[in-house]
Amino acid sequence: MLANITAPTLVIHGDKDKIVRPDGGPATADAIPGATFIEIPGMGHQLHPALMPTLLGYVNEHLAEPAQYPTS
Repeated sequence: MLANITAPTLVIHGDKDKIVRPDGGPATADAIPGATFIEIPGMGHQLHPALMPTLLGYVNEHLAEPAQYPTS
């Protein structure tokens, strides 16, 4: 169950994905407490090599943030 995920989570989704509906990315992020959502304009389901610098930038930013775990 996504609501049980406690790890810092980054959800990246392309707005041209033909496998996962456009609302699937935001819905996934909304279901995970504290998740960050990033939509990549023009990106489909497959990762084009030209997008790698952009994607790696988002992942590196995410990994550089101090982990915030829920205290329950």
